[in-house]
Amino acid sequence: MDNVKPSKVGKIGLVLGGGGARGLAHIGVLKVFEREGIAIDVLAGTSMGGLIGALHAAGMSMQDIEAEALRRGTAKEIFRLLDLNISMRGLLKGSRIYNQLADTLGQELTFQELKIPLAVMAVDLRTGREVMISEGKVVEAIRATISVPGIFQPVEYGPYLLVDGGTLDNVPVEAAHKLGADYVIAVDVLPDFRQNQPGLPPVVQPIKPPRTPLPWHGLWHIELIMISAITSYALQLHAPDLVIRPELPVDMDVLLGFDRPQVAIAAGERAAEEALPSILRLVQ
Repeated sequence: MDNVKPSKVGKIGLVLGGGGARGLAHIGVLKVFEREGIAIDVLAGTSMGGLIGALHAAGMSMQDIEAEALRRGTAKEIFRLLDLNISMRGLLKGSRIYNQLADTLGQELTFQELKIPLAVMAVDLRTGREVMISEGKVVEAIRATISVPGIFQPVEYGPYLLVDGGTLDNVPVEAAHKLGADYVIAVDVLPDFRQNQPGLPPVVQPIKPPRTPLPWHGLWHIELIMISAITSYALQLHAPDLVIRPELPVDMDVLLGFDRPQVAIAAGERAAEEALPSILRLVQ
């Protein structure tokens, strides 16, 4: 991050949305920012966006982050992270992923020690409200923001019982403004169904995972419809200055797409390159 050029217009915030494996597209977006020397003053993210944002904020180069994603994108590595512990609270305990995050980021790393201010979003099951985390230990916050309900067990975090922030705030623009951003660029990797009109052929297709049982697929589609509606409302309420939407294949699944990191990264890189004229107009 030594070659970044400071913005002349104010603080630039980059918001990285949740989306599981589709969120690997954020790596491609950040590769373009790093290549062009575009300064990011604050970062905010949810779920996978929070994870990628934390790695970048901690000072990892995009080359190293990409290499880690490619290394972890094999069936063997993915299986190693799955610690089945089927209960009413979730299918996976999440300890192995926590340990992996701790090895990568450092178990004691705090938000105050990051090179770029960061906030990640989670949802408190006890109150039904979103929680912005921007202090304390980074690895614990990331473990909370990636805890997909029903898949991972919720995380006890102080007075909260936290799950994935995408439930209520999947593209947390407001969080970036709270950190001091004057201008915000948001990256949304999930379908935006508001572009579709009832009774007409859909412009935006639903995600169609090839290896998912039909009932499960139906439930996930309903979940994504709700997230899309909430995100659309939030982006109207707290409008970013620019939204980047990588074009990911419809069979790039949220949960089962981690074995195709190259596809997601390339899509993010293409989207950022296409948006580069708008990005440069915003930051110069």
